[in-house]
Amino acid sequence: MILPLESIQPAVDLIIAVHSVSRPIDRAIQSVAQAGLGLNAAGGVRINVVCHNIDESQIRAQIREPLRDQVRYLSCRDGIPSPAGPFNAGLDAASAPYVSVMGSDDMLEPGALRQWLEIALRHDSAAVLAPQRHANGAKVRTPPVRVGRSRKLDPVKDRLSYRTAPLGLVQVAEIRRLGLRFTAGYRTGEDQAFSAKLYFGGGRIDYARRAGHYVVGADAIDRVTSEVRPLEDDFTFATELVASDWFGGLPDASQSALVTKLLRVHVFSAAASRNAESWTEADHTALAGVVKVLVAVAPHSVLPLSLADSRLLAAITSSTASGGELMELARQRRKFGTPATLLASNRRSQFKPESPLRFMVASALL
Repeated sequence: MILPLESIQPAVDLIIAVHSVSRPIDRAIQSVAQAGLGLNAAGGVRINVVCHNIDESQIRAQIREPLRDQVRYLSCRDGIPSPAGPFNAGLDAASAPYVSVMGSDDMLEPGALRQWLEIALRHDSAAVLAPQRHANGAKVRTPPVRVGRSRKLDPVKDRLSYRTAPLGLVQVAEIRRLGLRFTAGYRTGEDQAFSAKLYFGGGRIDYARRAGHYVVGADAIDRVTSEVRPLEDDFTFATELVASDWFGGLPDASQSALVTKLLRVHVFSAAASRNAESWTEADHTALAGVVKVLVAVAPHSVLPLSLADSRLLAAITSSTASGGELMELARQRRKFGTPATLLASNRRSQFKPESPLRFMVASALL
């Protein structure tokens, strides 16, 4: 007998946002059903599919029986091509102790949810970060926590800001306590403030090191965050985050850790994503402006960057560097293992958590 979805008391409300019938939503749901928790059972998992700017009937038709009627369907019609709206709708509807968010083209390994939940209940975790891998088996090496560390993580020492998407389990009480929301209106970076406030909010964070993985699908053909946009749009999340009162109230070490990550992951990736011919003066000016804003609020954030990183950063803020020079410097910083990528630009920062050598070792041993 299947109970009405409104009457169950699940341990986990799992939220999947879907905006297109091209997404393999059935595959995602099948994987959740095999992730070790009873579906629609007390202490189990309830699957919440948020139909984003699309009719529920179109999504239901993509899901095979018998699971089709065991899903709770929610609607979000905001007209915005961003997962922020549907994920927030799922959070608002959640009544379980824990929530988990999931992309519609992603999957869970068998038993993963049960293993994450066991950790969460054993330690009363505010969040349990899931290990990740790509569909081809390659491991996603974030966050690069301290070697061998998996329990009671420190946001700075364990470099938690490198795990932007809050994949795994998050305690609903912690979400309410911290007022966490995915930021509406961004075309990208809608999860940055959510995860940053979670990691630096004082709650206990654990890493499910040996548990089942969250699997990132490789076959999405229309991710809403994958299109090329003006650089100003790509970095609105970053400049607004560091201008917020919340960021201003963080200790210096936390501010520096967050900005180092923004530079290393987002700024340098933007520099590498354009070829020499496509670099425009407007792009260069925009990226230089972003760097100046970030470094101004956390000047120590540049100290642990590698020599190669520092050269690229200097070129970005230089008005004379060409697109070809930026591309070459972006390529050089990816030649991991060379002295320029292993040594911090500031000698005193050589053994800080964000230093290149410690960062690379932690990533390799994750």
